[in-house]
Amino acid sequence: MKRRCEDRTVILDPEQYKVAWIAPLEIEARAALCLLDERHHGRFPVSRGDDYIFEAGVMGGHNIIIATLPAGQEYGNGSAAALASQLKKCFPNLWFGLLVGVAAGLPSISRGRDIRLGDILVGLPDGNSAGLIAYDLGKETEDGFELLRHGHSLAMAEPIVRSAIGNIKLLAPKESEVFLPYYEKIANLDHATGTFADPGQDNDILYDDESQMIQRSSRPAHIRSRVWYGPIGSGDKLLKNAEKRNLLRDKYDIIGLEMEAAGTINRIPVGVIRGVCDYGDRHKNKGWQPYEAAMAASYARALLDVIRPSLPSASDPRPEVNQQQRIAILQALEEMAFGQDQVNRIALVGLGGVGKTQIALQFAHEVKEKHPHYSIFWVPTLSNEGAERAYVEIAKRLRVQKTDDSDDVKELVCKHLASGEAGKWLLIVDNADDPDLILGTEQKRGLEEYLPLSDNGVVLITTRTRQIAVDLAQSDVLDVQEMDREEAIHLFTTSLIQKPQLGNEELVLELLTKLTFLPLAIAQASAYLNKNKAPIRAYLKLLEGAESEVSKVLGREFGDNTRYKGTQNAIGTTWIVSFDQIQKLDPLAVDLLSFISYIEPKAIPQSILPVSAPAEFESAIGTLCSYSFLARREEADTFDMHSLVHTATRDWLRKGERGRQSFQDAISHLAARFPVEGDFNYTLRSEYVPHAMRLLSRNDQERGDDTYTLLEKLGWSFARDRRFKESSECAEEVFKWRRSFLPETDLLRLRAETTLGIAYADRRQFEDASEILSHVVKTQSGILAEDEPLRLIAEYALASVYMNVKRVEDAIEIFEHIVDVEKHLDEEDDSRLSSKKGLADAYLANGQREEAIDILQHIIKVRKRTQDNNFDCLACHYSLGIALLGSGQTENAIEIFERLQVTGMETLEESDQLRLANEHSLGSAFLQLGRIKDAVPIFEHVVEMERRILPENDSSLLKYEQELAHAYLVDGRTLDAINILEHVVGFNRRTLPENDQWRLASERDLAAAYQKVGRTREAIEILERAVSAKSGILAYNYPYRQEFRRLLLDCHDKLKETGN
Repeated sequence: MKRRCEDRTVILDPEQYKVAWIAPLEIEARAALCLLDERHHGRFPVSRGDDYIFEAGVMGGHNIIIATLPAGQEYGNGSAAALASQLKKCFPNLWFGLLVGVAAGLPSISRGRDIRLGDILVGLPDGNSAGLIAYDLGKETEDGFELLRHGHSLAMAEPIVRSAIGNIKLLAPKESEVFLPYYEKIANLDHATGTFADPGQDNDILYDDESQMIQRSSRPAHIRSRVWYGPIGSGDKLLKNAEKRNLLRDKYDIIGLEMEAAGTINRIPVGVIRGVCDYGDRHKNKGWQPYEAAMAASYARALLDVIRPSLPSASDPRPEVNQQQRIAILQALEEMAFGQDQVNRIALVGLGGVGKTQIALQFAHEVKEKHPHYSIFWVPTLSNEGAERAYVEIAKRLRVQKTDDSDDVKELVCKHLASGEAGKWLLIVDNADDPDLILGTEQKRGLEEYLPLSDNGVVLITTRTRQIAVDLAQSDVLDVQEMDREEAIHLFTTSLIQKPQLGNEELVLELLTKLTFLPLAIAQASAYLNKNKAPIRAYLKLLEGAESEVSKVLGREFGDNTRYKGTQNAIGTTWIVSFDQIQKLDPLAVDLLSFISYIEPKAIPQSILPVSAPAEFESAIGTLCSYSFLARREEADTFDMHSLVHTATRDWLRKGERGRQSFQDAISHLAARFPVEGDFNYTLRSEYVPHAMRLLSRNDQERGDDTYTLLEKLGWSFARDRRFKESSECAEEVFKWRRSFLPETDLLRLRAETTLGIAYADRRQFEDASEILSHVVKTQSGILAEDEPLRLIAEYALASVYMNVKRVEDAIEIFEHIVDVEKHLDEEDDSRLSSKKGLADAYLANGQREEAIDILQHIIKVRKRTQDNNFDCLACHYSLGIALLGSGQTENAIEIFERLQVTGMETLEESDQLRLANEHSLGSAFLQLGRIKDAVPIFEHVVEMERRILPENDSSLLKYEQELAHAYLVDGRTLDAINILEHVVGFNRRTLPENDQWRLASERDLAAAYQKVGRTREAIEILERAVSAKSGILAYNYPYRQEFRRLLLDCHDKLKETGN
């Protein structure tokens, strides 16, 4: 397989790197690479005379170079000096360096200096020294060997490095809490010969001389490693002599010995950090080197956290990068800051990760190019300390100095910028998200008071919260939304290394849509794809996987040189600060956020939310909208939440151990709030359904009573909407749950059982429905009064099932009983009208058309008076049409069917059984009138729809197919008719008795079709069997008897004529 090498051809820009990490040994460099936040894949340009290749990446917000000696090169100060010289030549913007690796420790038990393997040595600056003693550089004199410059190095470590070391030293003896987390991160990672794991204190043996072992007790685990500060000896030769080691220790009071620092520091200012891997005697071995390299690297990594870059670094995007993005916002900023109606303060407000900092940075670049006389200052406000440092830096640039220790630098800077002496300026206040820090508290002034107002300058604020934006900039606020499609594609195109993947535009758009065109999410996806050389489809699969996996993907930190250093890069964690702020400021808003995170993120009705006092509720909603977590639609009672925020909130709840309780609270609330028939908010039922479905779909949580209460209500709603598959699934789960612990006579269990029976009937599973409902009716008759609603519902459902299995007389008996029991109810009562409708349908099926018509006309009159136009009213009109059709009033029936088709049935799904039945009845009426061309398309559509949703053996489908075949026969499409009838007759013979009306009708039509196409003998076989006196299939008065005899005679005549 051809090896891909795109990363090797990327040219890195040396000017973007300010920190040198020198790790002379391979194992030292490996430890450093493992601690990178992001590894930069590429190579620096080299020229003739360059001897070294460098690695690069990001660590603690710094772009760093990792330099190591190649295999085979002799170690020592000379080699280190050569390495440092090339670093200095190649990287013109170096700020400081760190020399990080292993060394020999020099314990002195008598002085209380119990240095052990596993400890860290830090060259502590002393005066003008870097904490280094070059013990083999000097000259022989009469008084002995005199060190060069008395052992002091020719260069000093940078003050920032010395200050940072001092900052960590203040934590002693607990400074390990700062760096151990970094070691634990890499302890078990692999290198060429093993891992970085601790060899163990049992293997740490100290000898006083060549053979005398010194007894030392083991340290407690919590102080396993200590940090020692002081001078470190640096020489060119490896020391393996205990006597000479002790001599150097006592003469120069050094804490360790190493071989590269003296050669390095005279060329690059470095802080020296070494892990103790031996004691400088003949017992030296390399077994401790990996562990100690990792420990030293972990301390250095923690040191970089102390030296955080306070301003956007040189690694931030240049103006030409993504310059097509956010053109409209940049133009608006230009106009507001430099146009005719200039303003002094502007705020960019938007969701975290939407790209506010990048817009501010881009604007700063444009101001620098278009208005070079403007000074640009940057104040990050992630913390009070960061803001303070930024003002100190600004004061230095402005040459503003304190005149008294009590002076506040922020106030001095503010006054100077406001005075006009500073000239023209742009002050960018970034990440102004913390209200306490920005607006202040009763105890402390906020940063707002230190923002200057002047006609000579503009303050640009970026913030996630509208409250801060409005307080600082009043109406001069620009909303930053997600990117549009073109901007998102441009960002992704410029970020992705594997350009061939961009050829699948459809897949790219699918990914960007999934990421909601959010810049930070796009940058994160690009970083993942670049780092792992993964295909876009693989990342999409991760986003569509289990929620725990999605959270891992969205929560994965990555190095992003286009993003302000110091912020969290992962889209899944960038909002955590805001969540925490909301939790502190507005607990009710957190409750709303928690509830919403478990339901659908879109089209959230206000009425579904947990209620509280109106003022408190509006305040909580305002808080969430202020942070852009929630957006209010134009209609004031509907909200939307950003889908990625939706996922991040649940992850935040889980990590805060609130996930399970928040989920149970959401279930309990919605179970109580979900509307059922008769509730004041029943009309909102359909708006609640998707939210209940999303909540119930989260199967990773335990289910309890509230879960099944909500599931039951949802099932009723599905049934009301004639979504019978979903309603039966809900009913099955609820009944299974209640049956597992409730007795047979429990009313909740009986209600669930009744609902399941009705659901089965709705799905035309009549045998199952009959069995369940018969059991329920029998059980209830012994424990409930005959007018108890639950009992009447079950009886009504059972009677309806009897209608469908042709037990019409049994159905009539039950319906008549129900109507009699309910006669005390109001005439307009919905239950009473429904029962009468059921009785009318039963009378109709039994041939009692006049009684049926009277009842149906009465019901329609009442429902018209109450302006009831629901499904029951449609069904009532349909039944009346069937009654009129059966009584020969075909034109009147057609009028009803056509009116329903136009004014009522369009509200139902195209596949709804009532809608299809009405359509089919209209076709039957047309067929009766001989309007065959009108009937056939109707029958064809009904059969097409029913074949999609009903099994092939369903009785309704077979009847519809039979009528379509009959219409084909009448229309002269005989072969089409035979194709259907052979299937229908075959099935009817297996399932229906010989004298069944539908079976006989299908056999008659098939015989007629056979006769027409010359298959006369097959037709005679069918007809003779039906009219045979011995069979008794056709009773004397059976309507088809004469038709069968006539058709049989015609077939015999034709057979005599043709012989076929």
